[in-house]
Amino acid sequence: MFKKVLVSLALFLVVFGVTACGKTIDSYVLNNMAEITKEYYFGENDTMVATLSVGEREEDYLVNGQATELVDYSLLVIKFKEENIAKAIVFEVKSGEVTVDVEAEYNSFNNSYMVDIVDDITIGEDFSIVYDEQTVTLEKQNFAIDYENALQIVCENLKDKLEEQKSYNHFNAECYLRVMSEKDDDFSDLYWCFTCLNYEGESFSVIISTVDGSVLAISDGEEKTTA
Repeated sequence: MFKKVLVSLALFLVVFGVTACGKTIDSYVLNNMAEITKEYYFGENDTMVATLSVGEREEDYLVNGQATELVDYSLLVIKFKEENIAKAIVFEVKSGEVTVDVEAEYNSFNNSYMVDIVDDITIGEDFSIVYDEQTVTLEKQNFAIDYENALQIVCENLKDKLEEQKSYNHFNAECYLRVMSEKDDDFSDLYWCFTCLNYEGESFSVIISTVDGSVLAISDGEEKTTA
């Protein structure tokens, strides 16, 4: 009986070891995304700039180092070129032949108006917004380096750091992939920004070019290095 128990335990350890070893760091990262932008739209006119980030993020959006169930999101951000600090604005969103009214709330952190429109309208061609009789047409940005390429580059360049987040067959962190501009008011250059946050609140980030995939900066807490 004791020998049978030992054999069963040995078989379990072998199976567990094969399963654990079979998972790559890429799969750990993909399975622990708390937010991931897959498509990005941009448009501007003389009075405002608008962006739309489409992807998935946690249903319960908690920045706590643990990724949970994801839901679709379509985050629309509007920034006026002249100061406008109303608590909220109502504007039209047009997609093809469909038009809906949407209210966005002011976010003082980045001086813009933000709203998730995932349940309001289906994003399609000829996507635009209208506010105060001013129209902004948003165009999808077809990055040479898409989100899948960006994640692959992250795993290649931060493999050791990401491996440190593993404990046996568990990844003790959550990951974020967003599109960012060099400055809040300058959208001439867009980059992928990947951030990993662990249970202890420690984080590190990497900035990747959407044009050629080059790693432009890696930050670890307060330290920052540029390539």
